[in-house]
Amino acid sequence: MISVGLAFRRFLEISAALDLHVAVATDNDGDATALEAKFKEYTTGKTPNIRICFDRDEATPTLEPQLLKANSVKRLNKVFGTSHTRPSLLKYMTSNKTACAMQLFETTEPWTAPEYILNAIE
Repeated sequence: MISVGLAFRRFLEISAALDLHVAVATDNDGDATALEAKFKEYTTGKTPNIRICFDRDEATPTLEPQLLKANSVKRLNKVFGTSHTRPSLLKYMTSNKTACAMQLFETTEPWTAPEYILNAIE
């Protein structure tokens, strides 16, 4: 797993040139059509070893709402050791991204990754 941040496009160009197998899991940022258009060259089959995985649901534009979509509030509260309502849990998760990521990584409680991430892992 590599987080490429601002070098995302260049990373894909290099991967295509080297014929590497790459799966990208990314947020749709509230505009799935724009994301698909932006990476059209990697989603049309021209580069079969590169897959761009994202959820088209624009109501869940980033990882935190995607996690809430894939899990119940009760389940995530158990993972995080909190007692939030849905809106306050989303605010907590977006305000504490690193801590929440570590808790998800370290927990023994069952939880489900968003489908687009599972698709990238396949």
